Amino acid sequence: MKVVNIMNFARSYEPRDLETERMLADTTRKQLDLVNEMGVPATFLLQYDVICNDEFVKMIKERAGENIELGFWYEVVEPLTTACGMPYNSKRGWKWDWYINPGFSVAYPLREREVLINEAMRKFREVFGYYPRTVGSWLLDTHTVNYLCDNYEIDAICYCRDQVNTDAYTFVGGYFNQGYYPSRNNYFTPAASEETQINVPVFRLLGPDPIYNYDNGKYKSDEIDRGPYTMEVVYNTGGRNPKIVDWYFDSYYNNESLGFAYMQIGQENSFAAYDIIEPIAMQIEKAKKLDDVIFEKMGDTGLNFKKKYSSTPATAVCALTNWDYSDCQSVIYDSKHYTANIMRVDNKVFIRGLYLFDDRIADVYNTSPCTTFDAVYENMPIVDTYYQRGDTDGGYGIILDESAAPFTAAKTDEEELTVSWNDKSVTFKDNSVIINNCQLNFAYSMVNTKIDVKSDHIMFEYKSHKYRLDVSGADITSEDGVIKITGDRVTLTPSKI
Repeated sequence: MKVVNIMNFARSYEPRDLETERMLADTTRKQLDLVNEMGVPATFLLQYDVICNDEFVKMIKERAGENIELGFWYEVVEPLTTACGMPYNSKRGWKWDWYINPGFSVAYPLREREVLINEAMRKFREVFGYYPRTVGSWLLDTHTVNYLCDNYEIDAICYCRDQVNTDAYTFVGGYFNQGYYPSRNNYFTPAASEETQINVPVFRLLGPDPIYNYDNGKYKSDEIDRGPYTMEVVYNTGGRNPKIVDWYFDSYYNNESLGFAYMQIGQENSFAAYDIIEPIAMQIEKAKKLDDVIFEKMGDTGLNFKKKYSSTPATAVCALTNWDYSDCQSVIYDSKHYTANIMRVDNKVFIRGLYLFDDRIADVYNTSPCTTFDAVYENMPIVDTYYQRGDTDGGYGIILDESAAPFTAAKTDEEELTVSWNDKSVTFKDNSVIINNCQLNFAYSMVNTKIDVKSDHIMFEYKSHKYRLDVSGADITSEDGVIKITGDRVTLTPSKI
């Protein structure tokens, strides 16, 4: 499967800029006309205020033919809470407020979350005659995802890429980009078994840059502007630049993906003041020329994913070149057990990120609302050079080689990816990582994380959760804050306790 989802979503409120608010419906009209003219399927997710706006709805119904899927964009707005007999606690007096409280379901008690989603689904069906197959938001919560999937015929869920405290929410250590089946305990974590699995796939939005997205351009050259680094068409560091779009498509679709390559393109209509139609058209034209890549409605992608995969597949995104002048490569591997990112920067190869997925760990908002400004979703860190790094690691995580030639990445078995350079290699398997001919150096200073080195494993404790990195085929020593793992063939296994 090599899939492009065009996903645009629509609001009718923009209290930050009333001139932009007057342009929102016209921008959505132009987006609908564009995909119709270009003859491609697309998904439009509509916020509650849009489906309450008769003129907006009339315009959408006139233009949404069989190639258009209409779904629901789920941010909490004042008309929704009013319909449910609840107050909308915007401190700024707005009808749509992007603060966690009141703008997202995670800020509400569990029963109120159910009332809100029931009203949203009821209203959608009243207006369009059916329930939506796709529901998305920048931020959801696990109780809402469970409730949606248990009570409505949902085919796809979507939410934001990994990011740190952007727009009042943080996602770190997640399944990077493609699709996965979430845990009933925490929608940010892939399920490891049928017992914990929600049988509706979740997709990540915005087409994140596999080199620069997560660390906000740490390795970029000085000439390049700071991000965001995504396929969003409003940014010159991403989807607005034709050269960078070519690089994205090459990294996502032409390099190894292990069977499922996926990207979401499109733009929210809140960027109405920008020229977004022409660069969206540019992206679509380029995607049309890709071999074996199909355009799908997001709901169809979810349905086809369910037909092909009974559990979360292993996938990869391989950026073997860089659109910037700096010398970087990045390969990201995801399975239902862990996510890992191997980097090469200026001949140094290192594991930038390694997170364990423990689907037993519950969403911290499963029992009570989020009361802080920044809602946080995270998995269990083993190494993270951005969000969790300590004072002594130099920002390089687990160092594997300091004189490396450029690496390659290839599928070597089912759900297995091997990254190779010189006489060295790293093989990512479903539940383990095999490293050949490298001495591993790991500075074990991690924020909020206790680390204890044993003879054949390393113990971790993060926010009262204990887990370990099992090590075989190697000797482990530690001195002056540095762990050294030495062996010709080392196997690392992120493990639950």
